[in-house]
Amino acid sequence: MWLDFSSIIWLTAKVSLLGSFCALDRTAFLQMMLSRPLVAATFAGMLAGNWEIGLLLGAALELCFLSEMPVGTMIPTDDTLLALAAGGAAAALSVLPQAAGRLPTLALVVLLSTLPWAAFTRKVDGWVRVRNAQLIDEVETALLAGHTLDDGERKVAVNFHLHGLLNFYGAAAAAVALMMFSSLLVAPMLLFLVPDWLQPLTDRLLFIFPVIGIAGLLSNMNHKRQLVVFAGVAVVLLFFL
Repeated sequence: MWLDFSSIIWLTAKVSLLGSFCALDRTAFLQMMLSRPLVAATFAGMLAGNWEIGLLLGAALELCFLSEMPVGTMIPTDDTLLALAAGGAAAALSVLPQAAGRLPTLALVVLLSTLPWAAFTRKVDGWVRVRNAQLIDEVETALLAGHTLDDGERKVAVNFHLHGLLNFYGAAAAAVALMMFSSLLVAPMLLFLVPDWLQPLTDRLLFIFPVIGIAGLLSNMNHKRQLVVFAGVAVVLLFFL
């Protein structure tokens, strides 16, 4: 059984348009940690009807991307966009009969259909930064031309700020919509391909993602044995829990 097309469009629009306000918190507005995957995925899941699976995905993504730091000119993966798309898609698909009793497996296949977009989120972030840098250049050009900041020009400056905010929001909404829509199409096929006898293993595989983040943190701290730690914890999770 599949979601009907009208439901896919409605839920995608709802999560992308409302959820993208969390993405603004990442750089453009407030910065109150509302953009963290744990919060964003839970909110997206709530919008799509199942906040519990959104929370599960948010926890996995929160730990998975712990090691990515915006150091220097490096643009990290926008885990907020991934969390919104994954949380919304998983919550929407959780109502399907084939997902009953298989929520960890559903969360896993949604992650597998969403994470390949990680490089795309970096490109989106880079595009917005370039666009907003151009806005700054326009303001500086006007000031260097001898324009004083009277009331009218202050309004123009405010408009430039709003334009920059709109760039962040529009790019986030479009990216979330694209990623969530694709996941809603791909994830049910992946879920269908997972046989029931493999479900105990696929349920545990979800916990590999936090281990990836922990191993990355160890690597950043110059611990040479991070691969041993990752392999050891992964084996325990998969075969002994």
